[in-house]
Amino acid sequence: MRRLALLALSLAALCAGCDEAPKKNPFDPPPDKAKQPPPITEVPKPSGPPQLSIDTVGPKVGFARALLEQREGQANLRAELEKNREHFAGKPTSLVVDRKAKQSHVAVFLEELGKIGAKPVTIKTETRSDYPAEVAFTPENAVGDVPSCSVVAIVMEDRSTAVWKLSGGVAGKRGKGMAGPDLTMTGDSIVRNAKACEQSKTVFVSSAPELEWGMTYDLAASTKALDKAYFDTVVFVSETPVPGHKVDLKR
Repeated sequence: MRRLALLALSLAALCAGCDEAPKKNPFDPPPDKAKQPPPITEVPKPSGPPQLSIDTVGPKVGFARALLEQREGQANLRAELEKNREHFAGKPTSLVVDRKAKQSHVAVFLEELGKIGAKPVTIKTETRSDYPAEVAFTPENAVGDVPSCSVVAIVMEDRSTAVWKLSGGVAGKRGKGMAGPDLTMTGDSIVRNAKACEQSKTVFVSSAPELEWGMTYDLAASTKALDKAYFDTVVFVSETPVPGHKVDLKR
């Protein structure tokens, strides 16, 4: 009997030990606390291209701004584009431009994109509802040989327009409209010149340097809305040409 009693006590002690919870480390976090991710050793790099834009202050590559009025401004813009060359070299590129941006800023940005081989550069700018909200531009320094009769159209300082051919000649001028250039009448002049140069599908556009970018964009966009003329290449001429004179392109 005594032996049976000892055996029963041993079994009871063993079972009691089985019910005990495992000892916890006092330094372990509570079970309901979220697990912390591993520490970041370096800032992750964005996988896609940075947005290119120009506002009323100047150009931006992603969050990096280039102040073109400063001596090193264009060099800074070039450096930022070089950092992202793989996204733009030899590839179609998008550029968002404010209507009130300076034309000179657009010219410099297109020049630098042309240097690394970006083509075409699709510029997005707010415009009239009957015009396209984006137009593909070929940088001036990326234009190959084009017929000398190619169409040139500009908006002049007083908002009137002039249309002639690349090699020079008589310019057809149109007076300004109620709220700016009369692009309907200008379109008639563009169509007439385009029919005289059917071998060219390139149109060159520009505006007086005092005018905002929106004027040039509207002129370019208007060429895409013509029923009787078609252009597959639009080029912004950085140095405003003189009506009727030969246009020397910046290569």
